[in-house]
Formats: sequence, structure tokens, C-alpha cells
Amino acid sequence: MVQLAPNPIKLQPAYPLAEAARILGTNPSSLRSWLHGREFSTKTGRRKSAPALPATQQPGAPLSFIDLVEAHMLLAIRKGYGIPLKRLRDAMDYLRGEGGNLLFLAHENFKHDRQHLYVKQDDYLLSLSERGQHVNRHVIAEGLKQIVHGEDGFADRFFPLIKGQEQKTIMLSPSLGFGRPVLARRGVSVQAITQRFEAGEHVTDLAADYGVTAAEIEDAIRWTTRYAA
Repeated sequence: MVQLAPNPIKLQPAYPLAEAARILGTNPSSLRSWLHGREFSTKTGRRKSAPALPATQQPGAPLSFIDLVEAHMLLAIRKGYGIPLKRLRDAMDYLRGEGGNLLFLAHENFKHDRQHLYVKQDDYLLSLSERGQHVNRHVIAEGLKQIVHGEDGFADRFFPLIKGQEQKTIMLSPSLGFGRPVLARRGVSVQAITQRFEAGEHVTDLAADYGVTAAEIEDAIRWTTRYAA
């Protein structure tokens, strides 16, 4: 089973819920319920659902980088592959029962196809959503392209979508800029670039100052203004 040993910096609180939701392109209430469960009414009173993801932080605290990546993976599973949330909960229950790592979505050994969830174990894949059934690794799709894993096996770099499109210019990493968006090639703060642009500086001048291309500067501005009408 995957061992719980991410670099401690990846577990530090860094992203307020609203900011994390904007990065992921989802709404804060969904993100909160995935990480901490949600209350609902029944005939016998109020109840609380179990969280779908194993939050590393307490309710109300900013999310960690691991939380952010796991929520990103859950979004991809649900939207891109149509896997019901119940399959993820089944997988978490199975891992918990086996003493496995509940942060497996952020680990390089996590795999998924259009129906099931898997963890790589030695030279085969263990099917979590089928309660431990072994499957052929060659039928499993590759992991999401937006994630690059580090030496600890857990996600180290995250390239979020911009308006639903994959890109490799804007990156989040807990070891750069306190986890805030930066230009992947130079580590330059996206916020700093946008502030200078909004103050009237030209794209070509900014590109020359930071040693990047005009296209990279434009991607930084596009990231910051991606929700503008």
C-alpha cells in the first residue's frame, strides 16, 4: 500500500477555501462538503455526511497543497470520467480498512480508468473500487497530465486548467512562492506580473524584465483575469 509520507511543506495550510475553489473552477460549498462532509435534514433530525476526501486541515482552516491536488483529482474523476462519488468513498473505506494511505489521490501510484480506481502495488494494480480485485495494468489510463510528482511520490507541481484548457505555463508548487501561481519556467509570481500590467506596463517590457516570452506574460494575465466577463 502507498505509505503516508508527503513532504511536510505539502501539508501546511496555504489556500483559503474560496481561493482554492477559484483555482479549481468549482464552488466553495462543494469543496467544503468533499473535505469535511455536509449537514442535511432527515425525518429524525440533522445528520452529517462523511467527507469524500481525507482533509489534512480542520474545518475553517486553509487547505493544504495535498488537499488542493486531491480535490482536483476528484473533479477530474467526476467530470471527465463520470465515476460516481460512491466509488471514491468505497475506495477510501477499503484503504482505511487495510491500513492504507488515505491521501492516495495525490500519490503517483494512483491510477484510474473510466470505471474504477486503482493503486499500483509492486508490478500490478490493486482495484480499490472492486475491493481488492487485481487488474491488468495495461488497461489503465495515464494519470492526469496537470500533475507532476516529487521525490516523495506525492504531487509536487500542479498545472491548473485555464478556462478548461490544459497548459504548462502557470504552475502551483508548495516550494515556490508559498504555493501561489507562478510562471513554471522562471518561478515568477503571476500576481506580480498582473499588478505591473494593470499599472500600465507593456507585455514586451515585462517579458524582457523577467526573461520570459510575451506569451508567458499573456498567460499570466489570462490566468488572473480568467473569470472576467
